[in-house]
Amino acid sequence: MTKQERLVLLVVALLVLSKAGLLARDVFIAHHYGTAGLSPIDKHVWYSVSVVCGLLVNVGAAVWLLVEARAAALKSWVWALLGLCFGLLGVAVFYLVQLYARRGTVKT
Repeated sequence: MTKQERLVLLVVALLVLSKAGLLARDVFIAHHYGTAGLSPIDKHVWYSVSVVCGLLVNVGAAVWLLVEARAAALKSWVWALLGLCFGLLGVAVFYLVQLYARRGTVKT
């Protein structure tokens, strides 16, 4: 399995897990709170959990980009910072840049 295939598999798994998490959250809220909805404290808890999950995805993207940039002999700290700030969008930009660089070297 190539690195790109592993990345696609990781992204698909993260997307499926995020959608399953949203569904589980909605089912949990409907089951425990009914039509009344969440109390303000519970809203803050759910918001905090979603922020932590988002940060974990961004840290994972940063680590992925750090390893891949070192393997490609690029400035790894720049790509890791991009992954930390923008998450999966940073990973997509990295691979687009890599594809563009390969395409440019093939034609010359």
